[in-house]
Amino acid sequence: MLLSAISVFAFGSAVALAPVAPTAAADDLAEVQEAHFAVIDQIAQWDALTPHPRLGAIEGDPVAGTIAIGWAGAVPTEVQEIADAAGDQGIDVTFVPQRSSEQEMLDIAYGIAASMPSDGAFAIALNADELAVEVPTEQVAESVGTEHIPLEGEVLDVISAAEQAAEGLGATVTVEETDSAPVNTAQTQLHAGAAPLTAAANLHAGRSNDTSVLSGGMRVQTQWSSGWVNCTSGFTGVYGHRPLIITAAHCSDYADGRAVRNVNGTRIGTSDLVRELNDGARPYDLGVIAASYDARTLPRIYTGETSTVNIVGTQTTWPPSGYRLCSSGQVTGWKCDLTAGEAYVTCYGTSRGSECMHVQIVRSSGTSAFCLGDSGGPVVSLPTAQGAIAVGVVSGIKSKISVRCSREGLIAPVSQLLSTVHGLQLHHAPRP
Repeated sequence: MLLSAISVFAFGSAVALAPVAPTAAADDLAEVQEAHFAVIDQIAQWDALTPHPRLGAIEGDPVAGTIAIGWAGAVPTEVQEIADAAGDQGIDVTFVPQRSSEQEMLDIAYGIAASMPSDGAFAIALNADELAVEVPTEQVAESVGTEHIPLEGEVLDVISAAEQAAEGLGATVTVEETDSAPVNTAQTQLHAGAAPLTAAANLHAGRSNDTSVLSGGMRVQTQWSSGWVNCTSGFTGVYGHRPLIITAAHCSDYADGRAVRNVNGTRIGTSDLVRELNDGARPYDLGVIAASYDARTLPRIYTGETSTVNIVGTQTTWPPSGYRLCSSGQVTGWKCDLTAGEAYVTCYGTSRGSECMHVQIVRSSGTSAFCLGDSGGPVVSLPTAQGAIAVGVVSGIKSKISVRCSREGLIAPVSQLLSTVHGLQLHHAPRP
């Protein structure tokens, strides 16, 4: 995960640290967050170049101007110097002792995911020195169409083995049944008894009919064996000479070679790079729509049928907990009411068994973070006057009994894309 910092600096897309003093003024919050992200990127880049990464959980308060960075072991002089330089810019960086790095915790989380029953949905939260395994109750599992995982027998053996591995790092593992289940947010055929969308839901947000000039935030459909599935496009980029659009892996049913069209029925590309991003040792819910070579892709996202926001940079690490984010989806539309939370390994239930991947939770202060159909849509920082920073794409929701919308959403950070597919570049608009 942290190797993302190496890739993006090679692309020259890191955000320069600007002398922005922290402030509670809403108009300045976007600039403050951008300055915080730049500090975090610098520290993560340094850590990624070391043989044994020590970076842990990160939490920030842009209004107070503080960043708390978990660190396993002594803080190196070079890292402290980055923090001191940030202090000169008005950003207070402190280091919180942790026994284990997030890389080490992630290894254990994936070990749990690989050993759990393959036909049920569940999630593992990565907190500082703690992994929290969340298994949906039988009622919730049934409501979202996945198998229930009883907390007995082999499952308890898996947890016991994980507890021993975590103990060696000075960490802990907890497990509990929860009243929510992870569900990917592609809009597929609903199973019997699923709650319908409310009349207030906006079913037509985002661009609908582009064919040769493509941007993020478009309403798109991918052809599955069962029919066409609705998602939203994320960000534009290029790989070699091929123009492409970033989206979620599950929008193509985790497969390459699927036809993709706009909602008016015109083909715009084919799913690709899903195998590289989703079938590795650390799967990510990311893929691309490979457009034709003569297509034109623009460095922007749609926030409506005609309104847009420029993309001026890419977040090279995970968006740390506590920061405000915006998203654009074909159902929930454009909104800036999201706050980043902790990292997760989430296992979505499918007809072929569960698909596990490294995501991050976001929470909405409004009605819904995401709804079915928002999958693949762009998640960005609060826009400044110049534009927004690409952060991730919509992956899923933590659903309770209704499986359509939830105030808790899950995103796939685009830093994972850059660290896995070397040479792929997101398009950025020039800053004024």
